[in-house]
Parts: sequence; C-alpha cells; structure tokens
Amino acid sequence: MKRVALYFGSFNPLHYGHLGVAEYVILNCDIDRFEMVLSPHNPFKDKANLADPLQRLKDLKKAISKFNRSLKERIIATGAKPKCSKVTVNDIEFHLTEPLYTFNTMKELQKRNPDTEYIIVVGADSFKIMPKWYLGENILKEFKVIVYPRKGYRVKTMCRKYKALYLEEAPLNNISSTQIRNAQL
Repeated sequence: MKRVALYFGSFNPLHYGHLGVAEYVILNCDIDRFEMVLSPHNPFKDKANLADPLQRLKDLKKAISKFNRSLKERIIATGAKPKCSKVTVNDIEFHLTEPLYTFNTMKELQKRNPDTEYIIVVGADSFKIMPKWYLGENILKEFKVIVYPRKGYRVKTMCRKYKALYLEEAPLNNISSTQIRNAQL
C-alpha cells in the first residue's frame, strides 16, 4: 500500500515555512509521496482575503517545481535515501463541490485510490483545532496525522490521544502567510 502525505492549505502565499515542513517530512517520515493540496477556499477563511485560486495554483506549481530542483540537490549532498524525493501539487479540491471539507476530500481520495494510505500533515496550530473542523473527530479517528511543531502550541497529549505522529525534533519556524500578507515580518 502506498503512503501519501497530504499537506492541505490555501498557500496564500506559499512560503519557506510550508516548504520546510515538506522537506522535513520527506526526509524523516516513511512516505512514498508528498502532495500539497491547494484549497481554493477554506471554509474557515474569508474569500475576500484570498488571492485568485487559479493564480495560487499556478504560483504553487511554479514554486514547487523550483523547490524540487533544490530538494534533489540537498538529498544528493546529504546522501539521504528517502522513498519520496519530490513534492507534487494536488488540485482535487478544484473539482469538488463547496464547502470544501478535509473529511470529504479524504473520503473522495480514498474512493479514487483504495490502494493508498493517506496521511494528513498539519502544523500544531491546526492540529489543536482539528476536533472543531467539520467531522474533525472522525478525521482524527479514521486517518493518520503527522503534526509539525509550532512555537506556543503544546499538543503532545493530544497527539497521544489521537495516535498522531508528533515531529518533536523538527526545527521551529515562526512564519505564517497572514504575517506575509500583513507585512509583519
């Protein structure tokens, strides 16, 4: 069975923090593929604050292509032997009916690819509120989750409760798309 890590986001904009998560998971977790799932509209976010979805998709694909070239160089330089050596972009949510909920997307992916185990990658900030998502408790019970640490978020107990993999040794970054949009760096 293939193991595919899914990193959902608006990527409004994509930044080095997102790419750092992708690289760390690729180099440190047993996965066959890493996909960034661009959400045209996250139900928790105001559409007015989002750039055009098709432009974000185009920008994401371009950035990931560039990132994959540099990731390949780092893998060669370090001698690492990950099963997965690149990031791909998944646009499934562009083809689903709104509202776009992670649970529904995961179920659709499972239906399309029953031979694949999908694993959700989230930051500790998102993981902390996952039980409040649409069918969030079901997501946490039915799917594996990899949790990337974020400064100020203590989630070890919650990770144990839901059997999520907490990447305790991962380097912290304190960058967010909101800060970039608001020029708060």
